[in-house]
Amino acid sequence: MGNHLFRSGKHGRRGDRYRDAGRGGHGDDRSGFGDIAPARGPRIAGAVLLGGLIVWSLLALGLWALVDPVLAWAAGMTGSATDLGVGFARWFGLGREASALRDAANVDGLVGWAIGPVHVLAKAGLILIWLAGAAALVVLPAILRRRSRW
Repeated sequence: MGNHLFRSGKHGRRGDRYRDAGRGGHGDDRSGFGDIAPARGPRIAGAVLLGGLIVWSLLALGLWALVDPVLAWAAGMTGSATDLGVGFARWFGLGREASALRDAANVDGLVGWAIGPVHVLAKAGLILIWLAGAAALVVLPAILRRRSRW
């Protein structure tokens, strides 16, 4: 009797469309669901998603492999950098004082001590960034579908 989504009984006319429960009349579309059917957003194929995850993982793996050489290069540069600083100090006539300060500060030992925690923080940060990016790639299709409904 009332408005419903199913065809009338066997006594209904042939050309009748399904009734749309939301508007109380005949639906405007052929599916009979009117505004009830969910909007379809852009679909991202599983292969594209898998390819994105592989590229993201390879990028993170490449950065992971670069952490050790970059930190070793930075640790190796401290001796040269302190020698350059002492050279500039000699140019201004403060060579002895700068050389004594460099020896007292033990810059090479300090940098060697600091490289360990920086190494751990860099690798842990890479893991966190990789996890955040992978999660974003996995959730991206749902976000795009929801956004297309707005």
